[in-house]
Amino acid sequence: MHITATAAPPLASRPDARPVVLYVEDHPVNVMIMQALLDHRPALRLVVATTGEEGLQAARAESPDLMLLDFHLPDCNGAQLLGELRRVDGLAEVPAVVVSATDTLPQLGDASFCEVWPKPLDVHRTLDAIDRLVAH
Repeated sequence: MHITATAAPPLASRPDARPVVLYVEDHPVNVMIMQALLDHRPALRLVVATTGEEGLQAARAESPDLMLLDFHLPDCNGAQLLGELRRVDGLAEVPAVVVSATDTLPQLGDASFCEVWPKPLDVHRTLDAIDRLVAH
């Protein structure tokens, strides 16, 4: 499926001023794991999307401070999604991490991910990285 890039509506002020972590992941267990991890960071707000198209819409609506993208999504791959996200106003410089199985590494191409986090995630390393990237 092709992700359509349409003009983003103007972003409203966030009713919740906490930094936003956008996680685009279609596997429910992986979503639950990330939710449990972010429970340890109540100063952050997790927004979850399960397809590339939902992720693009959520990014436009939420203006995330960190984007975590699975590589294998039902309608695209993470590198394609990142290309679309980089064209959204305000997201060109937002840190983006691919969170995926290690077999993904050869498929990343020249996508501008700042890091690759292999599944299964290391809890302490992941939380440290989230802290560092959101502070960026």
